Amino acid sequence: MRGVVLEAGGEKILLVADTHVGYEAELRLKGIYAVSQTQRLLENLRSWGEEAGASSIAILGDIKHELPTPRETAGEVREFLKALAKAFEKVILIPGNHDSLIDEISQGIDGVYLLDSRGLLLEGPRTVLLLHGHAKPRLEDFQRADVVVMGHTHPAVPIVDEIGYITREHAIIKTDQDKGLVAKRMFGAEVSGRVRFIILPASHPLITGFDVVNLPSLSKDDRTILKYLDLSPEKIEVYLTDFTYLGTLDVISASRGQMGPDAEAVEALSSTDYD
Repeated sequence: MRGVVLEAGGEKILLVADTHVGYEAELRLKGIYAVSQTQRLLENLRSWGEEAGASSIAILGDIKHELPTPRETAGEVREFLKALAKAFEKVILIPGNHDSLIDEISQGIDGVYLLDSRGLLLEGPRTVLLLHGHAKPRLEDFQRADVVVMGHTHPAVPIVDEIGYITREHAIIKTDQDKGLVAKRMFGAEVSGRVRFIILPASHPLITGFDVVNLPSLSKDDRTILKYLDLSPEKIEVYLTDFTYLGTLDVISASRGQMGPDAEAVEALSSTDYD
């Protein structure tokens, strides 16, 4: 399951990110024929929801893929949202950087709730802030948040088996941060405490992701709020989507350097195109 489950207000909410409905249209423009993955994506989301016992779903940005104007895939995105609204009592959408015209596309669909890109704060035993990750949250929301759950960067990790076969597996990132340091960098404000960031992988079946070893490079990237965090490798924990703990990023990076000839192949799988 490429998401996490949040309990808030007496209900379970499935949190996923980066569904990128219509991604296949871009592949076709590049000369790569790919059949639509929307039905497969829907089946995955329904299955994950049932597995988690979730009555609602929140998509943390990049619901659709096509930019700048979804001429070819707008209808497909709308049908996707209608189908989700039949599978879940509530569908919460937090726009990402790909979601131009999502307000028009989602308009009038019962059970679909479109918020703004600065996110949604949910109160509970731990106060959780949901957002995509390309836009800053509201300062008052960040001050109250214990946990920030976001998408946007599509984390993944290359895995090499005993015979040298390499696959890229989706990953979930966790990093505990000094809230004061992040608030100072992001808002120029004085805040105290700690905050946990959780970064979800892409949900679209064909998007494999951004190599986690490159995460520290995002400290200089204006496309993500991760630039405000302390991205020291020893502070970044990496998990597979079944929550198998792989280690901290410094350990993963060190083991990557010990792969020998396979390291070149792993590096070839690395991508900086996450948006």
